[in-house]
Amino acid sequence: MARIVELCIRDASYVAANMRAADFEEISCLWQEFDARALGIFAVEHSVPGFAWAIRDNEGQPVAAYGMSYAAPFDPEHWQAWAFGTDRFRRVVPLMTRHLQSIRDLIEANCRRLQVLTHLDHDLSHRWLSKCGAKREGVLHGYGRNGEAFAVYAWLREEGNTDE
Repeated sequence: MARIVELCIRDASYVAANMRAADFEEISCLWQEFDARALGIFAVEHSVPGFAWAIRDNEGQPVAAYGMSYAAPFDPEHWQAWAFGTDRFRRVVPLMTRHLQSIRDLIEANCRRLQVLTHLDHDLSHRWLSKCGAKREGVLHGYGRNGEAFAVYAWLREEGNTDE
């Protein structure tokens, strides 16, 4: 049975080096020269403390890395969510979704704005984000190094109404 563990550099780097095509396309277009080990280090070192995980399969092999990082160094309640996985990522999305739903109150207590930037062509990501309640806010044209466009999705904490 797949299990969720705290993200470590080994797991993040392994997943980064074995990413599915859609995730590689989305992430690598932001780098001058993509480096899987560097992505693993950044994912661990720049995440909000306690908010970065790996999912390992039955044999202990990492399948996915996901978590949240501070979106702005001067605003500790503005986070950016991220995820990337191997070709077996789709098998663990339900587990990841249940995990995130189970800590929703903790996220909302600590995060005023949670955003995701996702490649405009990454339609599976867009559908999942919408099903999880994220609102599409717009498009960032020319966000990637070769002019790729990205969509912005977000959840906002509002006084007295956390579902909008």
